[in-house]
Amino acid sequence: MKKHMDLRIDDEIALITMDSPPANAFTDALHQDFVRVLQELRSRRVRAAIITGTGRFFQAGGDMSRFLQIDSLDQAKRFVEMAQGFIDEIAAVPYPTIAAINGFALGGGLEMALACDLRVASSSAVLGLPEVRYGILAGAGGTQRLSRLIGTGRAKLLMYSGRQIGAEQARELGLVEQVTEPDRLIAECHALAREIAANSPAAVRNVKKCVDEGIDLPLGEGLALERRYWAELIPHGDYREGVKAWQEKRKPQFHCPEPPPHPGSPRAESETEPGDDADWNSGQGGN
Repeated sequence: MKKHMDLRIDDEIALITMDSPPANAFTDALHQDFVRVLQELRSRRVRAAIITGTGRFFQAGGDMSRFLQIDSLDQAKRFVEMAQGFIDEIAAVPYPTIAAINGFALGGGLEMALACDLRVASSSAVLGLPEVRYGILAGAGGTQRLSRLIGTGRAKLLMYSGRQIGAEQARELGLVEQVTEPDRLIAECHALAREIAANSPAAVRNVKKCVDEGIDLPLGEGLALERRYWAELIPHGDYREGVKAWQEKRKPQFHCPEPPPHPGSPRAESETEPGDDADWNSGQGGN
């Protein structure tokens, strides 16, 4: 059976590559393989992850032939719930994610990139949410995440018009953080991932939680969240290593948190009280 995804982990940095020619479209096969990759990563030590595509496409969006099979409101609801749930899984991983946008990122492809923490685009990349051209809308988080990232006016302009824009314009809009030459894309993303990985994984994960959980809260509640996640880092102990390394004028040696145990394993049964969830987003890695 053909694999539609490739996963490589080096120095606790994951490289996730979609490889489903010709366009890495969101087919059932790609979806199932991607879910398996996310499940595998739950049991691995990871400090940062890079998501990219192959050839001219990062990810070209939904499988148009699949849409033609949806002919009832119930089917439509089930499909969009599945699509949103999948993209939400990417957004919910506890460590930083970098979208390495190597080419066309349209529809669901851009929604996938929006679910990542950072976006680095090849200078040849093309981005857009063209769904209105086909009588639908960006239903896997696009209307919500794009508006939060670049502002409602700019987001509405792109979505109302269905425009496809280049990498430099995307950077000007704040849609991507960096633009690089195509042959440097993965190297630049690895360099960024290594820069992140050199810091305390626990602190980085708590920064992610502060931002993601606090972005829609009133300021006072967001500050309370920040106090909570700051305080939780003290028992973790990385700050002692960080301060000691600063005093000794050396690089700190931070260790990547051990993944939470699989439910049903002896370790999980000893660490999880009856009725508790062994949630991979909330264990030792984030505190």
